[in-house]
Amino acid sequence: MLWFSYQSPTSGEVKFNRLVLGFIIILGVFFQNINYFYFYFAINLITFITTVHFSPTSWLLHLIELILKRPICTISPAYKRSYFMNRESEWFELFARLFVSSLAIGLFFYYPLATWLIGTFMGVFMMISTFFGFCLSALGYIGFRSLQKSSSSSSDLQDLTTNKNCILARNGFKPYARCDYCTLTAPQCTGMQFNGFVFAIGFLAALFMFLSDPLWRDLNIIVISALLFWLTHKVTINTDHLARADFENRELNSQLINYNESLEAEVSRRTYDLEKMVKLDSITGLVNRYEFEQRLKAVIESAKNEEATHVMCYIDLDQFKIVNDKCGHIAGDELLRQIALVLKRSARETDVVARLGGDEFGIIYIDSTLEDAQLQGQRLLNAIGEYRFNYQGNTFRIGASIGMVGIIKECCTLTNLLSQADAACYAAKDGGRNRIHVAHPEDTTIQERRNQMQWIGRLEEALITNSFVLYVQPIVPVLDPLQRRHYEVLVRLREESGEIIPPMAFIPAAERYGFMPKLDRWVIENTFKSFTKIWHEVNEETYFSINVSGASLGDARTKDFIRGLFGNYGVPYHTITFEITETEAVGNMTNALEFINEFRALGCRFALDDFGCGLSSFSYLQNMPIDYLKIDGSFVHDIHLNPINRAMVDAINQIGHVMGIATICEYVETAAVLHVLNELNVDFAQGYHIDRPFPIEILFTPQGL
Repeated sequence: MLWFSYQSPTSGEVKFNRLVLGFIIILGVFFQNINYFYFYFAINLITFITTVHFSPTSWLLHLIELILKRPICTISPAYKRSYFMNRESEWFELFARLFVSSLAIGLFFYYPLATWLIGTFMGVFMMISTFFGFCLSALGYIGFRSLQKSSSSSSDLQDLTTNKNCILARNGFKPYARCDYCTLTAPQCTGMQFNGFVFAIGFLAALFMFLSDPLWRDLNIIVISALLFWLTHKVTINTDHLARADFENRELNSQLINYNESLEAEVSRRTYDLEKMVKLDSITGLVNRYEFEQRLKAVIESAKNEEATHVMCYIDLDQFKIVNDKCGHIAGDELLRQIALVLKRSARETDVVARLGGDEFGIIYIDSTLEDAQLQGQRLLNAIGEYRFNYQGNTFRIGASIGMVGIIKECCTLTNLLSQADAACYAAKDGGRNRIHVAHPEDTTIQERRNQMQWIGRLEEALITNSFVLYVQPIVPVLDPLQRRHYEVLVRLREESGEIIPPMAFIPAAERYGFMPKLDRWVIENTFKSFTKIWHEVNEETYFSINVSGASLGDARTKDFIRGLFGNYGVPYHTITFEITETEAVGNMTNALEFINEFRALGCRFALDDFGCGLSSFSYLQNMPIDYLKIDGSFVHDIHLNPINRAMVDAINQIGHVMGIATICEYVETAAVLHVLNELNVDFAQGYHIDRPFPIEILFTPQGL
């Protein structure tokens, strides 16, 4: 930095200043008048002292522009940077002019020819800097910056790209806009080369005044012509290169603009799509569950703050699974879209209609009483009942079950509200489907449903904490009740307090909410672990009967899991009997037969549990390859008193024996019952009279067995 304040000139002032001073010094050389040199020196001295803004040339420029009322030294923005001068470079420019002009004046009294040659150089360079913007100060400025240990320039260009190979650019002197992208070194710089050409041409032109020999004059003309031709050639090539670069830059800029516009359009489109994905269901176009819950929160707040009344409906389609299974998911999606239209037509514009997932929908009746909502819900049920879904020649009739809950000032939270509506919907299903069930605080059906829902969380936690325990109950031959090698495996839940929860407290919830496959897998694996431990501790082969739920029969993961357990634990197939209830076997006949055939081929045995309570027991029995019939306990517990039950057990026992199937009677609670079973020739007995269920760990000792 300079040690005194110096104000940088404008580009117009720089151009005008160079033009005037160059013209003055050229006139001095042309007329060979030293007074022009004195005038040139004086103007530069005043400029050096007062800064360019107050120099005589600047005042002249402002006066001319004031008279003409327009600027006369305008510079295109594309070339404005060519005339950029900071304080340091302009100071070197002025110092160089004063030094060179004083040198020329001093030499005039001894070597006039040297004065005119120096003046020629000065004039040529001044005119060069007028039209090219490159000035003498570059050399001094570069030298000054090279001596500095750290850059301290306040140049506006300091943020731009610097060519590290070029001493000009490295020292901050970049007069041309293209210098930011140039990779040439200083000797290859086009501007420096042009200045050299012009200087050489000007020098040779000045020699005309001092050459008297025609031969030297002709050689001078030839050299000047060659230099002019070479300069023109260089200018043409450079201009052509710049034109191509400019065209390419314009093309790239146009492509960039188009790309940015297309990118912005794509971003806007995707943002819109994301907003739709967040709020709308992709299949039906209805509000999705997330947005439905957000609006439901607002409705709950409205009920609390404004004392408004609203109603929420939870709708579950009946027979939707049949469409999916028979015609595929494409048909199911089309059915959902058409049902969505039915729901929207039945609702008001102010109501909120949403798809909550699967075949479940939700409606919020805004500013509506329960009575009005029930009327609207009934009209909706009628519309769905009248609707027929046609797909590829198949016609389906669809029904719906609706759970309805009021949203009032004293209403509960969002979670409880959804829970009540869901429970009310399933209560409608349990009540016969195609109906409305309104949730009330004292509704025992809803309370039971909610209790079952609460069980699921406890059961999931029990799996993680291994809180389930296995009990067993002996199955003994009726003719030899003391022979105990066969046990039915029963599951219990141990609370943190140590209390044992019986299965009927949580099994209904597990069956309703699809938890049974997980529970079955846990029971089977831990039974196999116990078998292995009994074999190692007691060296006794034990037979186990394990209950398998209907949900596990068609679960491929469960079947793979069981096959893996046999291989991992080495349990003999013939020691395991799988028990399937009659109702589940009949309701899942295809899955049951596949399961039975697969594992029976390996050596496992199968028992049909609770036999006799179904409506078509005997007709299905002949098509099912099983080894045991477990006669339902409702026929057994009073067989010694009830002749009808005795006849029923006798008939089942005889048919089973004809088919080669052994029979087992449950609920044998007295010696009298066991005596009757002996008379009827029943094969096996199970019940409290034989033994109560006990923890499986007792079998780990010889005394236990």
